[in-house]
Amino acid sequence: MNPTLPQFPPVDLLLYAHDGRGLGHISRSVAIGLAVRRLYPELRLLLVTGGSQTQELIGTGPLDWLKLPAYQTEVIDGKSRGIDGKSAYGDHQLGIIRGEHIRQIMQLYRPRIVLADHSPQGKHKELLPSLQDPQINRKTRWLLGMRGVVGSVKQTSSNLAVDLFKQYYSGLLWYGDSAILGTAHCQSLTTQFSSRAEECGYVSRLKEIEDSSHDQVKRGARFRCTISVPWAGEQTNRFLELLASILKTRGGGHGEFRFFLGSDISLSLRESFEKLNHCTVYPFGSNYLETLKNSQTAMIFGGYNSLVDVMAAGKPALVVMRNMRDQEQQQHLSALVNKMPDSLLAVEEQDCVSDSSILDTKLSVLLAAGNDRLDTSEVNLSGAENAARFLASSLGVVQPRQT
Repeated sequence: MNPTLPQFPPVDLLLYAHDGRGLGHISRSVAIGLAVRRLYPELRLLLVTGGSQTQELIGTGPLDWLKLPAYQTEVIDGKSRGIDGKSAYGDHQLGIIRGEHIRQIMQLYRPRIVLADHSPQGKHKELLPSLQDPQINRKTRWLLGMRGVVGSVKQTSSNLAVDLFKQYYSGLLWYGDSAILGTAHCQSLTTQFSSRAEECGYVSRLKEIEDSSHDQVKRGARFRCTISVPWAGEQTNRFLELLASILKTRGGGHGEFRFFLGSDISLSLRESFEKLNHCTVYPFGSNYLETLKNSQTAMIFGGYNSLVDVMAAGKPALVVMRNMRDQEQQQHLSALVNKMPDSLLAVEEQDCVSDSSILDTKLSVLLAAGNDRLDTSEVNLSGAENAARFLASSLGVVQPRQT
Protein backbone atom coordinates (compact mmCIF):
# COMPACT_ATOMS: atom_id res chain seq x y z
CA MET A 1 0.00 0.00 0.00
CA ASN A 2 1.25 3.49 -0.85
CA PRO A 3 2.43 5.02 2.47
CA THR A 4 1.47 8.52 1.28
CA LEU A 5 -2.22 7.59 1.02
CA PRO A 6 -4.49 7.99 4.04
CA GLN A 7 -5.95 4.85 5.57
CA PHE A 8 -9.39 4.03 4.18
CA PRO A 9 -11.61 0.93 4.27
CA PRO A 10 -11.08 -1.71 1.58
CA VAL A 11 -13.70 -2.22 -1.11
CA ASP A 12 -15.91 -5.15 -0.10
CA LEU A 13 -16.46 -6.55 -3.58
CA LEU A 14 -14.69 -6.10 -6.89
CA LEU A 15 -16.36 -7.54 -10.00
CA TYR A 16 -14.16 -8.30 -12.99
CA ALA A 17 -15.56 -9.01 -16.48
CA HIS A 18 -13.34 -9.47 -19.50
CA ASP A 19 -14.52 -8.14 -22.85
CA GLY A 20 -13.88 -8.48 -26.55
CA ARG A 21 -16.89 -9.75 -28.50
CA GLY A 22 -20.31 -10.26 -26.89
CA LEU A 23 -21.86 -8.54 -23.89
CA GLY A 24 -22.64 -11.58 -21.73
CA HIS A 25 -19.71 -11.33 -19.30
CA ILE A 26 -20.24 -7.63 -18.65
CA SER A 27 -24.04 -7.88 -18.53
CA ARG A 28 -23.92 -10.62 -15.87
CA SER A 29 -21.46 -8.62 -13.79
CA VAL A 30 -23.60 -5.48 -14.10
CA ALA A 31 -26.72 -7.38 -13.04
CA ILE A 32 -24.98 -8.87 -10.00
CA GLY A 33 -23.52 -5.47 -9.09
CA LEU A 34 -26.95 -3.83 -9.29
CA ALA A 35 -28.43 -6.61 -7.12
CA VAL A 36 -25.74 -6.04 -4.49
CA ARG A 37 -26.40 -2.29 -4.53
CA ARG A 38 -30.15 -2.91 -4.16
CA LEU A 39 -29.98 -5.47 -1.36
CA TYR A 40 -26.81 -4.40 0.45
CA PRO A 41 -26.31 -0.67 -0.18
CA GLU A 42 -23.85 -0.45 2.71
CA LEU A 43 -21.30 -2.61 0.88
CA ARG A 44 -18.50 -0.99 -1.10
CA LEU A 45 -18.54 -2.25 -4.67
CA LEU A 46 -16.59 -1.64 -7.87
CA LEU A 47 -16.85 -3.12 -11.38
CA VAL A 48 -13.70 -3.33 -13.52
CA THR A 49 -13.89 -4.10 -17.24
CA GLY A 50 -12.81 -2.88 -20.67
CA GLY A 51 -16.23 -3.00 -22.33
CA SER A 52 -17.09 0.30 -24.02
CA GLN A 53 -20.86 -0.32 -23.66
CA THR A 54 -20.75 -0.88 -19.90
CA GLN A 55 -22.44 2.41 -19.00
CA GLU A 56 -25.31 1.67 -21.38
CA LEU A 57 -25.78 -1.66 -19.61
CA ILE A 58 -25.76 0.01 -16.18
CA GLY A 59 -28.21 2.74 -17.21
CA THR A 60 -29.12 4.93 -14.24
CA GLY A 61 -28.29 2.24 -11.70
CA PRO A 62 -26.04 3.10 -8.74
CA LEU A 63 -23.05 1.07 -9.88
CA ASP A 64 -19.60 2.58 -10.35
CA TRP A 65 -16.97 1.13 -12.65
CA LEU A 66 -13.44 1.53 -13.97
CA LYS A 67 -12.69 1.37 -17.70
CA LEU A 68 -9.68 -0.60 -18.93
CA PRO A 69 -8.38 -0.43 -22.51
CA ALA A 70 -10.62 -2.81 -24.47
CA TYR A 71 -9.84 -6.09 -26.16
CA GLN A 72 -11.02 -6.62 -29.74
CA THR A 73 -11.70 -9.93 -31.49
CA GLU A 74 -12.69 -11.24 -34.89
CA VAL A 75 -14.15 -14.58 -35.94
CA ILE A 76 -12.36 -16.69 -38.56
CA ASP A 77 -13.79 -20.10 -39.52
CA GLY A 78 -15.95 -20.17 -36.41
CA LYS A 79 -13.08 -19.41 -34.04
CA SER A 80 -12.60 -16.16 -32.18
CA ARG A 81 -9.13 -14.60 -32.15
CA GLY A 82 -7.73 -11.41 -30.72
CA ILE A 83 -6.78 -8.44 -32.88
CA ASP A 84 -5.43 -4.96 -32.17
CA GLY A 85 -7.68 -3.01 -29.83
CA LYS A 86 -8.85 0.57 -30.28
CA SER A 87 -5.79 1.70 -28.35
CA ALA A 88 -3.72 0.11 -31.18
CA TYR A 89 -2.19 -2.47 -28.85
CA GLY A 90 -2.40 -6.18 -29.71
CA ASP A 91 -4.23 -8.60 -27.44
CA HIS A 92 -0.99 -10.00 -25.96
CA GLN A 93 0.26 -6.49 -25.22
CA LEU A 94 -3.10 -5.52 -23.75
CA GLY A 95 -3.01 -8.59 -21.55
CA ILE A 96 0.26 -7.41 -20.03
CA ILE A 97 -0.87 -3.78 -19.73
CA ARG A 98 -4.22 -4.70 -18.22
CA GLY A 99 -2.55 -7.17 -15.87
CA GLU A 100 -0.40 -4.45 -14.34
CA HIS A 101 -3.32 -2.01 -14.29
CA ILE A 102 -5.52 -4.52 -12.45
CA ARG A 103 -2.74 -5.31 -9.98
CA GLN A 104 -2.44 -1.61 -9.15
CA ILE A 105 -6.22 -1.33 -8.74
CA MET A 106 -6.12 -4.32 -6.39
CA GLN A 107 -3.32 -2.77 -4.34
CA LEU A 108 -5.21 0.49 -4.05
CA TYR A 109 -8.71 -0.81 -3.26
CA ARG A 110 -7.67 -4.00 -1.40
CA PRO A 111 -10.92 -5.90 -2.18
CA ARG A 112 -12.16 -8.43 0.33
CA ILE A 113 -13.70 -10.50 -2.47
CA VAL A 114 -13.07 -10.57 -6.23
CA LEU A 115 -15.72 -12.20 -8.44
CA ALA A 116 -14.32 -12.94 -11.91
CA ASP A 117 -16.61 -13.94 -14.75
CA HIS A 118 -15.94 -17.06 -16.79
CA SER A 119 -12.16 -17.36 -16.77
CA PRO A 120 -9.83 -17.84 -13.75
CA GLN A 121 -6.90 -16.16 -15.51
CA GLY A 122 -8.83 -13.58 -17.56
CA LYS A 123 -9.10 -13.47 -21.35
CA HIS A 124 -5.36 -12.99 -21.92
CA LYS A 125 -3.94 -13.89 -18.48
CA GLU A 126 -4.50 -10.36 -17.18
CA LEU A 127 -5.48 -11.65 -13.72
CA LEU A 128 -2.20 -13.51 -13.21
CA PRO A 129 -0.18 -10.62 -11.70
CA SER A 130 -2.85 -10.06 -9.05
CA LEU A 131 -3.39 -13.75 -8.35
CA GLN A 132 0.33 -14.29 -7.88
CA ASP A 133 0.94 -11.23 -5.68
CA PRO A 134 1.18 -12.51 -2.08
CA GLN A 135 0.41 -9.09 -0.60
CA ILE A 136 -2.92 -9.00 -2.45
CA ASN A 137 -3.91 -12.56 -1.71
CA ARG A 138 -3.34 -12.36 2.03
CA LYS A 139 -6.56 -10.35 2.32
CA THR A 140 -8.51 -11.13 -0.86
CA ARG A 141 -10.80 -14.08 -1.54
CA TRP A 142 -11.27 -15.02 -5.21
CA LEU A 143 -14.54 -16.43 -6.61
CA LEU A 144 -15.40 -17.52 -10.16
CA GLY A 145 -18.79 -17.27 -11.92
CA MET A 146 -19.62 -19.46 -14.95
CA ARG A 147 -22.46 -19.19 -17.50
CA GLY A 148 -25.08 -21.93 -17.85
CA VAL A 149 -23.44 -23.71 -20.81
CA VAL A 150 -19.71 -23.09 -20.75
CA GLY A 151 -18.75 -24.51 -24.15
CA SER A 152 -15.27 -25.66 -25.15
CA VAL A 153 -13.33 -22.50 -24.27
CA LYS A 154 -9.63 -22.94 -23.53
CA GLN A 155 -9.59 -20.14 -20.95
CA THR A 156 -11.88 -22.25 -18.77
CA SER A 157 -10.88 -25.82 -19.65
CA SER A 158 -7.07 -25.65 -19.84
CA ASN A 159 -4.74 -27.12 -17.25
CA LEU A 160 -3.68 -23.55 -16.42
CA ALA A 161 -7.27 -22.52 -15.65
CA VAL A 162 -7.83 -25.56 -13.42
CA ASP A 163 -4.48 -25.15 -11.63
CA LEU A 164 -5.07 -21.43 -11.01
CA PHE A 165 -8.53 -22.08 -9.64
CA LYS A 166 -7.31 -24.77 -7.25
CA GLN A 167 -4.42 -22.61 -6.07
CA TYR A 168 -6.13 -19.23 -5.67
CA TYR A 169 -9.94 -19.52 -5.83
CA SER A 170 -12.23 -20.60 -3.02
CA GLY A 171 -15.70 -20.58 -4.56
CA LEU A 172 -17.59 -21.29 -7.78
CA LEU A 173 -20.95 -19.85 -8.91
CA TRP A 174 -22.99 -21.36 -11.76
CA TYR A 175 -25.32 -18.99 -13.63
CA GLY A 176 -27.62 -21.69 -14.92
CA ASP A 177 -30.84 -23.47 -14.02
CA SER A 178 -30.70 -27.26 -13.62
CA ALA A 179 -34.47 -27.48 -14.20
CA ILE A 180 -33.78 -26.29 -17.77
CA LEU A 181 -30.22 -27.43 -18.46
CA GLY A 182 -30.11 -30.56 -16.33
CA THR A 183 -27.49 -31.24 -13.68
CA ALA A 184 -24.63 -32.33 -15.95
CA HIS A 185 -23.21 -28.84 -16.58
CA CYS A 186 -23.07 -27.94 -12.90
CA GLN A 187 -21.66 -31.34 -11.96
CA SER A 188 -19.03 -31.09 -14.70
CA LEU A 189 -17.81 -27.77 -13.28
CA THR A 190 -17.73 -29.24 -9.79
CA THR A 191 -15.61 -32.13 -11.04
CA GLN A 192 -13.33 -29.99 -13.20
CA PHE A 193 -12.46 -27.49 -10.47
CA SER A 194 -12.82 -29.81 -7.45
CA SER A 195 -15.16 -27.29 -5.88
CA ARG A 196 -18.94 -27.48 -5.46
CA ALA A 197 -20.62 -25.14 -7.93
CA GLU A 198 -23.27 -22.95 -6.29
CA GLU A 199 -26.34 -22.93 -8.55
CA CYS A 200 -27.65 -19.36 -8.81
CA GLY A 201 -30.06 -19.46 -11.75
CA TYR A 202 -29.98 -17.29 -14.85
CA VAL A 203 -28.51 -13.83 -14.27
CA SER A 204 -30.92 -11.32 -15.82
CA ARG A 205 -30.07 -7.64 -16.05
CA LEU A 206 -33.62 -6.84 -17.16
CA LYS A 207 -35.15 -8.60 -14.15
CA GLU A 208 -32.75 -6.83 -11.81
CA ILE A 209 -33.63 -3.44 -13.29
CA GLU A 210 -37.33 -4.20 -12.91
CA ASP A 211 -36.83 -5.37 -9.33
CA SER A 212 -34.98 -2.18 -8.43
CA SER A 213 -36.60 1.04 -7.30
CA HIS A 214 -33.91 3.17 -8.98
CA ASP A 215 -35.00 2.35 -12.54
CA GLN A 216 -38.10 0.97 -14.19
CA VAL A 217 -38.65 -0.20 -17.75
CA LYS A 218 -41.48 1.96 -19.06
CA ARG A 219 -44.41 0.63 -21.04
CA GLY A 220 -45.39 2.62 -24.09
CA ALA A 221 -46.01 2.15 -27.80
CA ARG A 222 -46.27 -1.38 -29.17
CA PHE A 223 -43.74 -2.52 -31.76
CA ARG A 224 -43.97 -5.65 -33.86
CA CYS A 225 -40.41 -6.85 -33.42
CA THR A 226 -37.18 -5.83 -31.71
CA ILE A 227 -34.09 -7.07 -33.55
CA SER A 228 -30.74 -7.10 -31.78
CA VAL A 229 -27.38 -7.68 -33.51
CA PRO A 230 -24.69 -6.70 -30.97
CA TRP A 231 -21.74 -7.77 -33.15
CA ALA A 232 -21.04 -9.01 -36.65
CA GLY A 233 -19.75 -12.51 -37.30
CA GLU A 234 -18.48 -14.06 -40.53
CA GLN A 235 -21.95 -14.43 -42.08
CA THR A 236 -23.79 -11.58 -40.38
CA ASN A 237 -23.52 -8.95 -43.11
CA ARG A 238 -24.99 -11.33 -45.68
CA PHE A 239 -27.69 -12.38 -43.21
CA LEU A 240 -28.70 -8.75 -42.67
CA GLU A 241 -28.75 -8.10 -46.41
CA LEU A 242 -31.25 -10.95 -46.78
CA LEU A 243 -33.33 -9.69 -43.89
CA ALA A 244 -33.49 -6.18 -45.40
CA SER A 245 -34.65 -7.67 -48.70
CA ILE A 246 -37.35 -9.76 -46.99
CA LEU A 247 -38.67 -6.81 -44.97
CA LYS A 248 -38.72 -4.61 -48.06
CA THR A 249 -40.79 -7.20 -49.92
CA ARG A 250 -43.18 -7.69 -47.01
CA GLY A 251 -43.83 -3.97 -46.60
CA GLY A 252 -45.08 -2.20 -43.50
CA GLY A 253 -48.30 -4.10 -42.90
CA HIS A 254 -46.89 -6.04 -39.96
CA GLY A 255 -46.00 -2.99 -37.87
CA GLU A 256 -42.75 -1.37 -36.78
CA PHE A 257 -39.43 -3.21 -36.56
CA ARG A 258 -36.80 -1.70 -34.28
CA PHE A 259 -33.15 -2.59 -34.82
CA PHE A 260 -30.32 -2.32 -32.29
CA LEU A 261 -27.05 -2.77 -34.16
CA GLY A 262 -23.52 -3.03 -32.85
CA SER A 263 -20.86 -0.52 -33.85
CA ASP A 264 -19.23 -2.96 -36.29
CA ILE A 265 -22.34 -3.22 -38.50
CA SER A 266 -21.62 -1.30 -41.71
CA LEU A 267 -23.21 2.06 -42.52
CA SER A 268 -24.61 0.70 -45.78
CA LEU A 269 -26.50 -2.04 -43.92
CA ARG A 270 -27.90 0.47 -41.43
CA GLU A 271 -29.09 2.61 -44.32
CA SER A 272 -30.76 -0.37 -46.02
CA PHE A 273 -33.06 -0.69 -43.01
CA GLU A 274 -33.47 3.04 -42.41
CA LYS A 275 -34.83 3.45 -45.95
CA LEU A 276 -37.80 1.26 -45.00
CA ASN A 277 -40.64 3.24 -43.42
CA HIS A 278 -41.48 0.43 -40.99
CA CYS A 279 -37.92 0.05 -39.69
CA THR A 280 -36.02 2.20 -37.19
CA VAL A 281 -32.34 1.72 -36.42
CA TYR A 282 -30.63 2.54 -33.11
CA PRO A 283 -27.17 1.98 -31.71
CA PHE A 284 -27.15 -0.40 -28.78
CA GLY A 285 -28.12 1.60 -25.71
CA SER A 286 -30.14 1.88 -22.55
CA ASN A 287 -33.46 2.10 -24.47
CA TYR A 288 -33.04 -1.45 -25.80
CA LEU A 289 -34.75 -3.09 -22.81
CA GLU A 290 -37.66 -0.64 -22.93
CA THR A 291 -38.20 -1.34 -26.63
CA LEU A 292 -37.95 -5.09 -26.08
CA LYS A 293 -40.55 -4.97 -23.31
CA ASN A 294 -42.91 -3.06 -25.59
CA SER A 295 -42.50 -5.36 -28.61
CA GLN A 296 -44.68 -8.30 -29.54
CA THR A 297 -41.74 -10.43 -30.67
CA ALA A 298 -37.96 -10.41 -30.91
CA MET A 299 -35.19 -11.58 -33.21
CA ILE A 300 -31.87 -12.10 -31.45
CA PHE A 301 -28.56 -13.84 -31.82
CA GLY A 302 -28.10 -16.75 -29.45
CA GLY A 303 -25.70 -15.50 -26.77
CA TYR A 304 -26.45 -15.95 -23.06
CA ASN A 305 -27.25 -12.26 -22.52
CA SER A 306 -29.71 -12.02 -25.42
CA LEU A 307 -31.51 -15.24 -24.50
CA VAL A 308 -31.93 -14.19 -20.90
CA ASP A 309 -33.25 -10.79 -22.04
CA VAL A 310 -36.08 -12.32 -24.08
CA MET A 311 -36.91 -14.78 -21.30
CA ALA A 312 -37.10 -11.98 -18.75
CA ALA A 313 -39.24 -9.92 -21.14
CA GLY A 314 -41.46 -12.92 -21.92
CA LYS A 315 -41.24 -12.41 -25.67
CA PRO A 316 -41.53 -15.08 -28.39
CA ALA A 317 -38.25 -14.98 -30.28
CA LEU A 318 -36.45 -16.14 -33.39
CA VAL A 319 -32.95 -17.04 -32.21
CA VAL A 320 -30.16 -16.99 -34.79
CA MET A 321 -27.16 -19.16 -33.96
CA ARG A 322 -23.67 -18.49 -35.22
CA ASN A 323 -21.48 -21.38 -36.30
CA MET A 324 -18.87 -21.04 -33.56
CA ARG A 325 -16.61 -24.00 -32.85
CA ASP A 326 -17.44 -24.19 -29.15
CA GLN A 327 -21.14 -24.93 -30.00
CA GLU A 328 -22.22 -23.20 -26.76
CA GLN A 329 -25.17 -21.45 -28.39
CA GLN A 330 -26.48 -24.64 -30.01
CA GLN A 331 -26.28 -26.64 -26.77
CA HIS A 332 -27.92 -23.90 -24.73
CA LEU A 333 -30.74 -23.18 -27.16
CA SER A 334 -31.52 -26.87 -27.66
CA ALA A 335 -32.26 -27.19 -23.94
CA LEU A 336 -34.40 -24.04 -23.91
CA VAL A 337 -36.38 -25.00 -27.01
CA ASN A 338 -37.21 -28.36 -25.42
CA LYS A 339 -38.88 -26.47 -22.57
CA MET A 340 -40.48 -23.71 -24.67
CA PRO A 341 -40.97 -25.21 -28.17
CA ASP A 342 -43.87 -22.97 -29.16
CA SER A 343 -42.20 -19.66 -28.29
CA LEU A 344 -38.53 -20.06 -29.18
CA LEU A 345 -37.60 -20.67 -32.82
CA ALA A 346 -34.05 -21.63 -33.72
CA VAL A 347 -32.21 -21.11 -36.98
CA GLU A 348 -28.56 -21.32 -38.05
CA GLU A 349 -27.16 -18.13 -39.54
CA GLN A 350 -25.24 -20.02 -42.23
CA ASP A 351 -28.38 -21.95 -43.25
CA CYS A 352 -30.23 -18.68 -43.86
CA VAL A 353 -27.36 -17.37 -45.93
CA SER A 354 -27.38 -20.56 -48.02
CA ASP A 355 -31.16 -20.51 -48.51
CA SER A 356 -33.02 -17.23 -47.97
CA SER A 357 -36.40 -19.01 -47.91
CA ILE A 358 -35.47 -20.46 -44.51
CA LEU A 359 -35.28 -17.01 -42.93
CA ASP A 360 -38.49 -15.90 -44.69
CA THR A 361 -40.38 -18.94 -43.38
CA LYS A 362 -39.07 -18.58 -39.82
CA LEU A 363 -39.95 -14.90 -39.80
CA SER A 364 -43.52 -15.73 -40.87
CA VAL A 365 -43.88 -18.16 -37.97
CA LEU A 366 -42.50 -15.57 -35.54
CA LEU A 367 -44.83 -12.81 -36.69
CA ALA A 368 -47.80 -15.18 -36.42
CA ALA A 369 -47.08 -15.42 -32.69
CA GLY A 370 -48.89 -12.08 -32.30
CA ASN A 371 -49.49 -11.31 -28.62
CA ASP A 372 -48.40 -14.74 -27.36
CA ARG A 373 -46.14 -14.67 -24.34
CA LEU A 374 -43.01 -16.68 -23.72
CA ASP A 375 -43.86 -18.68 -20.60
CA THR A 376 -40.85 -18.62 -18.29
CA SER A 377 -42.74 -19.43 -15.09
CA GLU A 378 -40.56 -22.49 -14.53
CA VAL A 379 -37.27 -20.71 -15.30
CA ASN A 380 -35.14 -19.40 -12.45
CA LEU A 381 -34.27 -15.84 -13.52
CA SER A 382 -33.15 -14.72 -10.05
CA GLY A 383 -29.47 -15.49 -10.57
CA ALA A 384 -28.31 -11.91 -9.92
CA GLU A 385 -30.10 -11.72 -6.58
CA ASN A 386 -29.00 -15.22 -5.56
CA ALA A 387 -25.39 -14.41 -6.45
CA ALA A 388 -25.61 -11.15 -4.47
CA ARG A 389 -26.88 -13.03 -1.42
CA PHE A 390 -24.08 -15.58 -1.73
CA LEU A 391 -21.46 -12.83 -1.97
CA ALA A 392 -22.90 -10.95 1.00
CA SER A 393 -22.95 -14.16 3.04
CA SER A 394 -19.30 -14.72 2.13
CA LEU A 395 -18.61 -11.25 3.53
CA GLY A 396 -20.43 -12.09 6.76
CA VAL A 397 -23.56 -10.06 5.90
CA VAL A 398 -26.69 -12.13 6.45
CA GLN A 399 -29.75 -9.88 6.26
CA PRO A 400 -30.35 -7.74 3.17
CA ARG A 401 -32.19 -4.46 3.24
CA GLN A 402 -35.96 -4.94 3.07
CA THR A 403 -37.28 -4.19 -0.43
